[in-house]
Amino acid sequence: MKKLIFSAILAITACLCGNAQFYGIDVDKLAMLFGQASKLPQDNALIVVGSTMTALSQNPQGYRKALEFAESRLGNPADSMHNEEMYIACLEHAATGYVLGNNEKERYKLLLDMAKRNRIGTTAADIEYVTPDGKEHHLNEPGSQYTLLYFNDPDCDACQRVKANMEQSTTLKGLVDQGLLRVVAMYADNNQKLWKKSKLPVWMVNGWDKKQAIENNGTYVLPATLPVFYLLAPDKTVLMKNEPSLKRIEGALGRVMTSSDNNPQSLAKLLFN
Repeated sequence: MKKLIFSAILAITACLCGNAQFYGIDVDKLAMLFGQASKLPQDNALIVVGSTMTALSQNPQGYRKALEFAESRLGNPADSMHNEEMYIACLEHAATGYVLGNNEKERYKLLLDMAKRNRIGTTAADIEYVTPDGKEHHLNEPGSQYTLLYFNDPDCDACQRVKANMEQSTTLKGLVDQGLLRVVAMYADNNQKLWKKSKLPVWMVNGWDKKQAIENNGTYVLPATLPVFYLLAPDKTVLMKNEPSLKRIEGALGRVMTSSDNNPQSLAKLLFN
């Protein structure tokens, strides 16, 4: 069935992009196309993206509109269509293709570099952080637990709402109690007094990037709107990245914990689909 769906989507791609050469690209149809592609297995979804961008190469105006769409929707963690792997595929096409001039390409190369940091399926960059007791810790400390990174700002209303929901989450607390999950609330800004005032459940780690490495070195490219989550496998492979929805995190943890395949790469693909 998925093969038939894949073939149908490729046919729609050809039709959409062929018409775009004459009439301009229909953004609503592009959204529908990429939305359907995101439901396919990862390899097939990326083929659809590549085919779309290649077909639009004959229409520079449509090509640029597709890139604007990718940046505003696929690359936006707050958008319902957020899909970083598909976004990266668009950026790679823009950075290596022949449609854009060199100056335009440089911008997309920069966006591509940023998108690839802590890419899903790769090892998360280490973070050195301190806890309220003054002890220093590292994200990559050995252990057999999954790690949920909760990037937040204690002065953020949305962060307070999400934190309240986390406190009530039987999924998170249950996994922590079983020794299967470590939840690290990470504050990456420089207001130590604000961080120390933050109140978290006792089963969460309250961490602060005291050296400001995230901000200064760009080890994690965080969206302007917090909070967001990163879900890491025990070996620190990134399974989910810049995810704003606690509900989706809880769903992902359910899928991960019940999967018979513990290979981090397989789990990353499982969560893509």
